[in-house]
Amino acid sequence: MAETGSVHATRFEAAVKVIQSLPKNGSFQPTNEMMLKFYSFYKQATQGPCNIPRPGFWDPIGRYKWDAWSALGNMSKEEAMIAYVEEMKKASSIISGRDLLEQLFQT
Repeated sequence: MAETGSVHATRFEAAVKVIQSLPKNGSFQPTNEMMLKFYSFYKQATQGPCNIPRPGFWDPIGRYKWDAWSALGNMSKEEAMIAYVEEMKKASSIISGRDLLEQLFQT
């Protein structure tokens, strides 16, 4: 089981690097919805279930992020890592260099 966890963690870390290294003005621009999914899965995978108060009215972006993270409930960190990688796989059909991404996520 520990081996499986390390595989998920390795894939998760690779997917996070891909998302974080996307050029701000590149050909692929993730939608806000996609970025909220990545954000919520990342927070769940690295910090666990949402345990902070919801941001106030004057912080709408913070509220959207909080809502996305909170909606994951008690999803385990491993499940969140897997979900993050699955979202990355969906996005890989759009991103150039798809062959490289597929190699990263081969089972």
